Amino acid sequence: MKKRRGLSFSQRRAMSGFLFCLPFILGFLLMFLVPMLQSIQYAFSSMQLGLDGIMLRFVGLKNFRTALFADPEYVRTIAESVRDMVLQVPVILVFSLFVSLLLNQKFRGRALARAIFFLPVIVVSGIILEILSTDYLSASIMSGQETIGAFRGVGSYEILVAMGMPQKLIDIMIPVVYDIFNLVWSSGVQILMFLAGLQTVPDSMYECARLEGATAWEAFWKITFPLISPMLLMNVVYSVADYFTTSMNPVIRMINQQTSNMKFEYAAGLSWMYLAVVLVLLGAVYWFMNKRIVYVGE
Repeated sequence: MKKRRGLSFSQRRAMSGFLFCLPFILGFLLMFLVPMLQSIQYAFSSMQLGLDGIMLRFVGLKNFRTALFADPEYVRTIAESVRDMVLQVPVILVFSLFVSLLLNQKFRGRALARAIFFLPVIVVSGIILEILSTDYLSASIMSGQETIGAFRGVGSYEILVAMGMPQKLIDIMIPVVYDIFNLVWSSGVQILMFLAGLQTVPDSMYECARLEGATAWEAFWKITFPLISPMLLMNVVYSVADYFTTSMNPVIRMINQQTSNMKFEYAAGLSWMYLAVVLVLLGAVYWFMNKRIVYVGE
């Protein structure tokens, strides 16, 4: 009898990838597909609540035309969101790369330091996030409120004044503290990805560079940065998508407000147009960066 041959290496890899994606596929089919189709239907309809329930009437592109030409806030809010993304994403990437380079060094407590920087990713889900969102100081800082809401309301501003600290210095320090909080909060996944990329760079390449007399600065730009460029692309795409989908994004808040006002059809139209804008931006970013990425083995 002939022995049955097992799966080849490529088939095992394909099976592992499928099993890895299976929870998302099942979740999408069971919990997301039907609401998504209903959202598309709402976007092209006018909705009324009657005695028999929800009544939909097809209106074509009316909701989209209203958002683009009649609503003065929607286009302006998207433009401001894109502008803020262009300013914030590079800062997040530079900070994440800098921290990952530090955490990749050998020192005592390295595992604890890595866990601390990754902690916001864990905290951002579940009951802990709800507790934070009900805390006035944390909610004010995360939502981007100004000094008067985030600090004066809890007395910190008065404490700094009572300590004799100059007013100008207080006005400089408080926004910096706020920015650091949001920066660390938004960089956990990026730091982890950069760390994974740094650990794939062979030590032999650094040894050869040192033998050739290359400095650490030259080794970073000639070896480290090119070899982790695939992770850079992944982090850029992730950071852009994360910024556009966070609950603190002004467009997301605008859509949630329309939903709270029971304007489900208009909120659906806003959502699908917003999705189109995000996909176009992500496609442009990927197209621009993918040509400059160094893939090992190619």
